[in-house]
Amino acid sequence: MSNWCTEAPTFWNDLRRGVIVEARVISALMLREIHTINGNSRLGYLWVLIQSAFGIGVFWGVRHFMGAGQAPHGMGMAMFLAIGFGIWNIFTNTISRCMTAVSGNKGLLTFPQVTELDVMIARTLVTTATQVLVTALIICAGTLVLGEPFMLGSLPLLLTMVVLVPLLSLGFGMVLSSLAVFVPAIEKVVPMVLRILFFVSGVFFSISVFSQSVADYLLWNPVH
Repeated sequence: MSNWCTEAPTFWNDLRRGVIVEARVISALMLREIHTINGNSRLGYLWVLIQSAFGIGVFWGVRHFMGAGQAPHGMGMAMFLAIGFGIWNIFTNTISRCMTAVSGNKGLLTFPQVTELDVMIARTLVTTATQVLVTALIICAGTLVLGEPFMLGSLPLLLTMVVLVPLLSLGFGMVLSSLAVFVPAIEKVVPMVLRILFFVSGVFFSISVFSQSVADYLLWNPVH
């Protein structure tokens, strides 16, 4: 009993120091990622907003040409596409950046405090924060400029999705990154598979418009 009482404070002190070191490492890696992604561009992170807005505009035109100009569930089209693109970009960009985390940070990984998981977590957090901010700005612009209604059905569900999608993509990125060590072709196959999943995702349509037999197959898409 006396040994346990003596060792317990030491354990918690070591744990606290470990958490502090881990937080400092991840925050430093996040700052590095923020500078690396768009730090060399004159537009900086404004370029991410421009790319997202351009992609939404293009697909808005495609949907209008296909006769699917109305968003499902009474949502505004800008809000529907902004949320769809935002969630999908978190998923795909995180997977892609996790798969290149080791090759892009070989110098940092020589330090004992920095691990592969730290780099992947930092990239996931930066990607998620960027896309959430860009999506929020586009929704605000659609509400103010286009006069589209802002409809939020369930805030807890939205927050849950914002947490679970990055975790899901981080998990996929870790697994695929590990497999790519043994099968390098995975790095080329994954982008093609993600592109196919994009065209059958909820960015183009709501799953509710399909029969149950078709919806059962579409739900296999990790992000729908």
